[in-house]
Order: sequence, then structure tokens, then C-alpha cells
Amino acid sequence: MDSILLSTEIDLYIDTMKAQDMASLGSKSWLEWHQRLQKLNQEALIEAAAVKEEYVQEALVSFGKIMILVHEAILSNVWKRKVLPLLLRMENDPPCTFVAYSVLYHEAVCVALLELVTYHANAAQALGDAAADLLHYSYGTVSQLLVLKENSENEDNSKVELIRQRDDLAFDIGIRSLTILRYLGDCLDRLPLAVTARMFGIDDVPVLLTQMLVERPWIRKGKQYVGGKWMDWDGESVAKVEAQVWLALRQLLLDPSCPSHYNITDARRRQLMRLQQFLTPVLIDQISPLIELQQWVYRLSVADQPCAPPVPILLEVMLEIQDRIMATCEGKWKKIARQQLPQIFSKNHDDIVQTAQCLSEAYNAELLEKLEDINKKPEKSCVKCGKGAMQRCSRCKSIWYCSRNCQVTHWSTHKDDCNAA
Repeated sequence: MDSILLSTEIDLYIDTMKAQDMASLGSKSWLEWHQRLQKLNQEALIEAAAVKEEYVQEALVSFGKIMILVHEAILSNVWKRKVLPLLLRMENDPPCTFVAYSVLYHEAVCVALLELVTYHANAAQALGDAAADLLHYSYGTVSQLLVLKENSENEDNSKVELIRQRDDLAFDIGIRSLTILRYLGDCLDRLPLAVTARMFGIDDVPVLLTQMLVERPWIRKGKQYVGGKWMDWDGESVAKVEAQVWLALRQLLLDPSCPSHYNITDARRRQLMRLQQFLTPVLIDQISPLIELQQWVYRLSVADQPCAPPVPILLEVMLEIQDRIMATCEGKWKKIARQQLPQIFSKNHDDIVQTAQCLSEAYNAELLEKLEDINKKPEKSCVKCGKGAMQRCSRCKSIWYCSRNCQVTHWSTHKDDCNAA
């Protein structure tokens, strides 16, 4: 697929990136900034899908703008929690929710970009102290997955629909944040030591990830969440997001810095021991590096409770971005909501039409459909039943199955070819 931005446009958009303030959200100048960021996200998706030079990621690093993405994600998240409820009380049935949705979607765009760029170790390193803010933000959005429920309200009005959109976006953001936590865990040696200490201490990411594997919010009513959509699940295949959680846990618990930062208390031991029931042969067949994690859990189960290791003396990294936003707006939430009400829930027909045209260009539904087609992998068929398959024989690696049951049933037919491979 052809790029949608020239390299000069990418440089211009990224070089002129500036942290916004709470009062500007929803304004015309902010919508222009939102449009630019969405185009950068679309371009980054095209580059990643086409497996070519990731110019957007490199430009964000070279211009030192990754921390701006962290700021924007946190700013939109704070607005969602502090300002939006006040706006909905002031306007119980808003006539138009385009702009409000855009502010909510802005957070999702920032997180999608962060997910793409933090895959690269140099991007994580470029975060510097902002990594602490990203870690804490990701921890919070992932935690929301444990409490988000399906919206079952039957009432059909703009307020209910906006709340439904807010929750759907929050779910997608939480899923993406799981991947960001995995990438941060992969780059512990490049992050400030205080961020490592926070990951094992204040935020206790290993326990959070363990709870995620217990709850499995990406599985719901026989479907699994894949690529932003709920799809049929065969009951055995491991979703991409679940694989990310397992690999993140393996990386953290087996990291050389873990023993010096992570005191295995009784409470932590009880939680981590819950992993044992999930480390089944079916899972390890699909994610073979988990054998090492399984051995780690077994050792934990038989080892005597160790004494707490000496904790390194570190200066705690403050959450500069979040603290600055909260300090700037403290005591002004109602004032900000009153000022934003006319632009967030506009009643002017011409303004609504103009905003709709602007957002239609920014979201570019046709392009998103093409991106979805690019990202679709050709589906393999189960040799036994013909259904879509995501698992293959671990020995010969040439035959695909939809489930372990089909593999076992087909073994009498397949074993001669498999042994000869």
C-alpha cells in the first residue's frame, strides 16, 4: 500500500508536535492536531504492515517527541475521568457527540502509536524519565480491563452511545497497554533503574499480569478479542494478547534484575502459584519459551520462603507528566467543563458539519479497511475437520489443527508421515 504522507510531511508534523493543555481539547486548533496525529498513526500502521522502513518511529525518536505521545494519552485519560462526567451532567442528552468521541479516540490513537514505536528498544530508551509515566498509565489502563463490563443498557440516546464508545475504546486501550508493558519489560536494561524498581514494587506488574491470565478479559461468551474485533474461539488457541501477557511475565520473572528488586512475599507467592494451573502442554506447545517460566514456577512451589533481598537505594522517579496535569487543573474542573461545553457538545449546525468533514478526512474509513485487509493472515485449515486452524504439529510443522482434540484423533493417520519428516 502506498504511503499517505511524504517524508517531509512526517518531519513537519512531528517537529511541530507540542503538548496540549486541558482547556484546548475539542477546539478547532486541537482538531487539526488530532487529524495530524491520526495520519501519523495511519502511516505508521502502513509501514509496519508492509515491513518496510518505519520512518514515523525513527522521526519520533530523532525529534525527541515520544514523550509528547505519553503526555497526550494521559491528558485525554484525565479528561475522560474528570471533565466528561461533568459535561454529561450539564448536557444530559447532547445533540452531537463527534468532538467528545474525538477526544476519547485521541487517547486510543496515542496508545496505538506508542504500541508501534515501543516495540523498538531505542524508542523505549528515548522515553527517559517519561517511561515511569507510561508505565503507571499502562498499569492503570490494563487494570481497567478487570472491571469493564458489557454495556447492557437498552436506552437509545446520544449519552448512552457515548458511554458505550468510551468503554469500548477503554477496552481496546487496555489491550494495547498490555503489549506496551511487555515491550517495557523487554527493555529493562535501557530504562532508568527507578522505573525497573517501580515495575516490580509500586505497580507490581507481575501480579497484575497474573491476575489478567486468571480473568482473561479478552475471552467473552465463546469469542476472543483479536485485532479490535470479537471473533469465534475454539477453546484452545492462544490469542495474540494472551501470548503477549505470558511473554511479558516470562521476561520479568526471569530477568536478572528481578531477584534484587522483587521480594516474593507470601501474598505474591500465592498469586504467582496460580500460574501453575495454566501452564499446560497445550499452552507450551504454542508458546515454547514458557518452559523456562514453568520451571521457575515449579522451583517457587518447592523453595523455602527466602528472606527479603536488600532493596537498592534509588531515588524514586516522579510522575512528572501526570502530576503536572493534575496540579494545573486542580480545583478548576467545573470551570474547564463550562468553557468546553459549547465546543464539545456544539449545537451550531454549521460547526457540526465542518467538524464532521474534518473528522471524516482524519479517520479515512476506506484506508482503515485496506489496512485491515493487509493485516489479515491467510487462515490455515484443520486437516481433520476443515475448520480454521491456528496450531500445527510441533514435530513436522507441516500439518495444521484447530484443536488438540483433532490432533489426537488424527494421530493414527498422521504418525507415519510425521515420524518420517
